[in-house]
Amino acid sequence: FQLFLQSKLPNPHYRPEIAAQCTIINFIVTPDGLEDQILAMVVNVEKPELEQQKQGLVRKQNEFKVTLLQLEDDLLSQLSAADPATILDNLPLIEGLEKTKATSKEIAVQVAQAQVTEVEINTSRELYRPVAAEGSMIFFLIIQLCFIEHMYQYSLESFVSFLYKAIDRTAPTEDVGERTLRLIAMIRMTIFRWVNRGLFEDHKLIF
Repeated sequence: FQLFLQSKLPNPHYRPEIAAQCTIINFIVTPDGLEDQILAMVVNVEKPELEQQKQGLVRKQNEFKVTLLQLEDDLLSQLSAADPATILDNLPLIEGLEKTKATSKEIAVQVAQAQVTEVEINTSRELYRPVAAEGSMIFFLIIQLCFIEHMYQYSLESFVSFLYKAIDRTAPTEDVGERTLRLIAMIRMTIFRWVNRGLFEDHKLIF
């Protein structure tokens, strides 16, 4: 049979004999991890073509790695099957080596181009990093309210929905720096109103 146990502890530690017989799964999100997720969400709304290029580059780089591994496997398979006495006269093997070499060069060029493009994309994405950092900080701030009153529980899914609402309500502007400041201000106000309406009167001043 299988036994599932759930703990409210954010980072539980058990004795070695218990840990050896259990599989511990931690679903707690980290501040840095959440910041990267929010950055992707914000960029996907503000600059969808930028996020699509980013995801496309990741897929291409993974495809390059798979292609190189396949070429290496094919080459090793041909070498292991070749007769050592006639290996220099083995035309299919020599042609395979030339093809592998040419493909590797093409992939190397494409990887170099992809790296340059990735730097440019990351530079543009990082302009929205303050918004992501603000969102991550606010989320980890509001989940601490449960220490004041255990009824104050806020899910990441609900937080993200109000984050999108804040982005939609932010006044548009062509200046990215100004847009970032407006996004931060609107996120603060939207989350504040959402959380504040569910607090007891005694706790509103604390928040």
